[in-house]
Amino acid sequence: MNPRRMWWCLPALLVACGPASEAPAVVDELTGQLLEPATTSFDMHRLLEDTDITGGQGITTAQVQQFLQQKGSYLAGYTDPAWNKTAAALIVEQSKASGISPLYMLARIQTESSLVTSGTSTNLAKATGCGCPDSGGCSTSYAGFGKQVECSAKKLRGYLTDLDAGRATVSGWKVNVSKSTSDPCTVKPANKATAALYTYTPWVGAYATQCGRTTVGGSSLVALKFSQFKAEYNWSASTSTACYSGTVDGDVKAGGCVQSSSDGVWRQCVNGEFTAGTTARPTTCTISYPWCSSVTLGRSVPTRTCVQSRSTAAWQQCGAEGAWLSAPNAESAGGGPAGSCYATYAL
Repeated sequence: MNPRRMWWCLPALLVACGPASEAPAVVDELTGQLLEPATTSFDMHRLLEDTDITGGQGITTAQVQQFLQQKGSYLAGYTDPAWNKTAAALIVEQSKASGISPLYMLARIQTESSLVTSGTSTNLAKATGCGCPDSGGCSTSYAGFGKQVECSAKKLRGYLTDLDAGRATVSGWKVNVSKSTSDPCTVKPANKATAALYTYTPWVGAYATQCGRTTVGGSSLVALKFSQFKAEYNWSASTSTACYSGTVDGDVKAGGCVQSSSDGVWRQCVNGEFTAGTTARPTTCTISYPWCSSVTLGRSVPTRTCVQSRSTAAWQQCGAEGAWLSAPNAESAGGGPAGSCYATYAL
């Protein structure tokens, strides 16, 4: 993350910058993201609690998807082509795989790229800032949304593993041991979460009480975003028994089964979450979304796929229970009765 210039309203331009009472916009020197006024302050020695970083294991893909939709996020409609999974699924799955809170991951993404509230794909390839040192440039090894989330979760888990063992992190941060940040500030982390945050981003930033550079968001911005996002949505254990499916592009009722478009594996919705998956269709499905056999293509295709029939030239779409549904406007509208076309095959 190359330091970027901070832009202020310049009198020499002879253009009104707005009412005198409004504070000028400040751009984060590290990420280039717009910083909001510092109306909330955090203790730089205890930015978050350990459970803030490692909790949230009951958060579901459906909850994250709904939160992204409420925020008008570009990520709400994004599917990573390298993983063939939605952004919400990647945030939840990769975070939980490393024992990291999906809510923390949302705060990290917002801090580094503003993608949670942005309606555009800007900074998608460096969504979590992982592999993007302050010295400049980002490693191509971690380019892409899915890789960014995976990288961020694994690195944070590595820091916590060191701290759990009583060791310092890779950059020397340790609980109750003072160390200088890049602001510079002298910080003595009161817990593992704070030591891990400074390992990832060695800046206090603009939202701490004791110290911090006002032109950098830093680790205090992660704490701010975590607190804001936690308050803006009910993240308690989901009482919904439905599961959000990227394959279906919608909620699947409890007991419903989906043959994944990414790997062809069957997964069943149980207590608001999909099971790990099997190669055979579960026998207890209340409704199923299998791949449909296409004579025109000579193979099976995932649900929502739109195909123009070789025999009749009519458009059809793969729907629930493997039924082909009439979709006369599939080519022009990009969808049919089962939703948007997963893929389109014209004659």
